[in-house]
Amino acid sequence: MSKIDFIYDYPYAGYGDEGRFQATWSEKRKTLNGCYTYPMVFNNTVTRCRHIKVRTEIENTGSGTIFNRKWDFMVQKSSGTWVDIETFTMPETGIYTVDCDIGELDINMIAFVPSSNPGSGKTWNQWCEIEQLTVTESLEVRSLASGTFQYGVFPNRSGVKQSLTEVYVNIDGTLVQSTDILVNIGGTLKSIAPVYSGYNSSDTDVPILYSFTPSSSGTYQIRAKDICGDHELRLYDSDFNIISNTFFYSESFELTAGALYYITVTHYPYATYASESYLQIYKEA
Repeated sequence: MSKIDFIYDYPYAGYGDEGRFQATWSEKRKTLNGCYTYPMVFNNTVTRCRHIKVRTEIENTGSGTIFNRKWDFMVQKSSGTWVDIETFTMPETGIYTVDCDIGELDINMIAFVPSSNPGSGKTWNQWCEIEQLTVTESLEVRSLASGTFQYGVFPNRSGVKQSLTEVYVNIDGTLVQSTDILVNIGGTLKSIAPVYSGYNSSDTDVPILYSFTPSSSGTYQIRAKDICGDHELRLYDSDFNIISNTFFYSESFELTAGALYYITVTHYPYATYASESYLQIYKEA
């Protein structure tokens, strides 16, 4: 297996502590730019954070106003140092969204504060929502096996039915998993197309990464055959742009011969126990 830097939007960013990169309000007050504030603190250091999108809503609660003045969006690096990421003018609505690159910093906390102390009597309530957290993961790229899982062909009352399954044959009283199935088509024995597969077991939401390059263009079914827990799938192109829009468990995609695709298998952090599954890919007829 080779290792690459895989860039993606961490899918579970938000408020709470389920998952690696969740944030809650700090219980300790900080002084930033001469202002008292309670930052949002991540439950784990967000390593190699490339981009962040955070929406804040500010409610003016004191005398005077803290709107129409300069504010800073700040992050605390893992070293403990606070740095300004963006300076903006807080609108009269008190609502603002930061959407910016931050250069692969390791960060522990984030905060919105006025750029300077607005003076006595100026107080406010604050709410924040993390909408996007783009990180770089250094991941092993796994290869898919082929020939272990096949189309199962079974007679039924309607004729012939195909379904994705594991196929075993009885060899001298022992069930052996098949690696090839031949069918007679027009007097010629032809192999049924194999299913590409990979076994996965995980209890953290660090993604398991596969690469896949189809040998021929067409419609491919990509699915997670769950054994237990909850593994979510996502499909990306060679530049780490997500193709699937969101997670899926079983979905068909038009793939191009010779193109490189990445597939992540990710343990859902709210699953009550470790997840175990097989990733399976096959070309539809």
